[in-house]
Amino acid sequence: MRPITFLKPVVAGFALMLAASSFVHAKDPIPVVSTFSILGDLVKQVGGNHIALTTLVGHDGDAHVYKPTPADARAVSAAKVLFVNGLEFEGWIDRLVDASDFRGSRIVATEGIAAIPFEEADEHGNDSHKDDDHAKHKDDDHDKHKSEGGHEFEWAGVFELSPGTYKWSFAKVDGKYADPGMKMVILKSDGIETAEEKAEGLLKSEDLVSRDHNDVLVAQDKAYALNFDATKDMTVFSVNIDKAGKYAFFTGHMPFEFEANEHFFKNVTGKDVEPVEQEPEAGHHHHHGAFDPHAWQSAENVVTYITNIAAALVKADPANTTAYIKNRDAYVAKLRALDADIMARMNALPENKRTVVTSHDAFGYFAKRYGLKFEAPQGMSTESEASAKDVATLINQIRKEKISAVFVETITDNRLMEQISRETGAKIGGTLYSDALSGPKGPASTYLDMMRHNALAISKSLGS
Repeated sequence: MRPITFLKPVVAGFALMLAASSFVHAKDPIPVVSTFSILGDLVKQVGGNHIALTTLVGHDGDAHVYKPTPADARAVSAAKVLFVNGLEFEGWIDRLVDASDFRGSRIVATEGIAAIPFEEADEHGNDSHKDDDHAKHKDDDHDKHKSEGGHEFEWAGVFELSPGTYKWSFAKVDGKYADPGMKMVILKSDGIETAEEKAEGLLKSEDLVSRDHNDVLVAQDKAYALNFDATKDMTVFSVNIDKAGKYAFFTGHMPFEFEANEHFFKNVTGKDVEPVEQEPEAGHHHHHGAFDPHAWQSAENVVTYITNIAAALVKADPANTTAYIKNRDAYVAKLRALDADIMARMNALPENKRTVVTSHDAFGYFAKRYGLKFEAPQGMSTESEASAKDVATLINQIRKEKISAVFVETITDNRLMEQISRETGAKIGGTLYSDALSGPKGPASTYLDMMRHNALAISKSLGS
């Protein structure tokens, strides 16, 4: 009997090891990616501990000017699910997905939402401060051109440069170049649009100037064929500028595809040189698409976000269906309560105290849902610029309607709103969070906190 007695604890121990191994395996979270902090919080609320979440544009980050990195491409490549806002909010996402060779499920969180067309968004928000017709036509032309597959370049950027020598580098990422070579055109030009037609023609031409590692590039009326040195981790070209001004670069690949540990364009001192205009941008266009993408500014809409997120996680990870559904239902209840609270606060405002002036036009859904009107000197993107005419019109409106407060935003330059405040006598009513959450110690570290903060700031300032 002794041998049998001896085997009992061994068998029991082995069974415990198997159970523990199975338990650990069952708890392995699935890798998911969200594009920006607000969406990331919503995904986290549903996924809980069952997901390993990477958020590309973090707290206080501006998705309009976001520039993807190789690390982001690796995160997307490894993800089982990629959550995006959609409605063309993430103008850079298609390029990032292509560069990452993503093979998971891409979920558009706004699917099923009644999106506000730009014309209607103007009625509820930026009534008289639209982007000028030239800018709108420019974007429409560009979108049409792209949809027809007409571009010979993947990226274009304009840099304000002083005379001197600059370094443009192409690095291997994960041990290889994105391509063995690339075409590039450099033209002296004030903008992409003015040089685009000429650049297209040069890139189509077979009359190319071949250049290798350490060769010199200058602005000229011929396209370069750049050859990357496969024996080196980085191929570098010198860019010589003889006259100060703006220069447009048109390239066959997105520059970030060749960034490993440093920025692709530097001056002679090693300082990063950033474009003053780029396309496709990490937020260059003033016009996102046909609809206002800021749908999360209505708590009612976020019920749809949560429903879509839960459905995607259930499909990707059916073993944890019960947890995802439970989290979904609990959060939807919180959203319903939040929606009712905001509605009550806004309804308590006098009819003549329901115009909100803020930096950029991101609150159309808030306006429509809660019965307000938003005015903004900038358009939908933080990259758009307010014209002097728009600012003057807005100042006159504030004076005429006796608007008592204006608001700044966390992701925009506050100087314009401070100027408007000084010229009208309207106080700065507080800071609104539009496109990003605050850090963990800030007042808007979650979606629920952000909406409560904004509603309280508006009701306090306009109701006083």
